[in-house]
Amino acid sequence: MAKPRHAPPAPPPSNPVETPSATGAYYNRWLVYGLLTVLGGLMLPEAIPQYTLLHGRVREWFDPVLDFTGLWQGEWELFAPSPDHVNLRIGATIGWQGFESTEWMQPDWHNMSSWDRTRYFRQMSYYDNLARTENDQALVAFCRHLAREQSAQTDKRLTSITLFLQRDVIAPPDERWRVAYSAPQFAERQTLKVWVPNVR
Repeated sequence: MAKPRHAPPAPPPSNPVETPSATGAYYNRWLVYGLLTVLGGLMLPEAIPQYTLLHGRVREWFDPVLDFTGLWQGEWELFAPSPDHVNLRIGATIGWQGFESTEWMQPDWHNMSSWDRTRYFRQMSYYDNLARTENDQALVAFCRHLAREQSAQTDKRLTSITLFLQRDVIAPPDERWRVAYSAPQFAERQTLKVWVPNVR
């Protein structure tokens, strides 16, 4: 009795998705490496202390590129010889038509939990930069944001916002000793901006 013939196995289906060639992946990797090298070279003069005039000139040459690309990180005031020794906070006195004024204060870093400090770190940095900035348009933009935020919580008509700043200057330890991580001792308020909404 003859054995039944089996049909030959069907060829595997062709894969419609083309896989990238090893050559293309190789060159793409080196392109990324080259880009990282260029970016690192641009940031290097800003990352190391300046000791020579040539270094200062190189930093001046690279500054426009860093500003345009957003790689400029600002000054680092953490280490010697002049570490940051001033605590800042901003607040606002909000005027309402026919009602007493109310106050808004930025969150208190000293009383925030570790989770809140991690979560709102960038927001607190924004407040700190806002207190240090000399850009009047930035203050106006923040007042507009604060006006929208506060007006959304009430039916009152907002008439003005007075943005103020308070400083806590930490003296050198040999002049006035203060326990580490103690509560800030803010001084009197300094007016940053008086903003009045445009009434149409």
